[in-house]
Amino acid sequence: MARVILILMGLAICVAIAAVLYAIWTNVVTAGNRALASLGGNSKEGQMGPKSIKKAAYIALIVVLFGTATGSLGGM
Repeated sequence: MARVILILMGLAICVAIAAVLYAIWTNVVTAGNRALASLGGNSKEGQMGPKSIKKAAYIALIVVLFGTATGSLGGM
């Protein structure tokens, strides 16, 4: 019975930490959006930049994720 209570307490702590991190994250994102909007408004390309930079960022993300996945699978 004590194990079940400890597990439930651990889950409750994890949920509380996730809620706090979510609140912090949303505040940071809204502040960033307000700061970007006040700098120069939205361009037709969006706030991230030109499409070529977006494509390069997505390709780099895929490469990093693939390397992480194969490294963790190789370590098992």
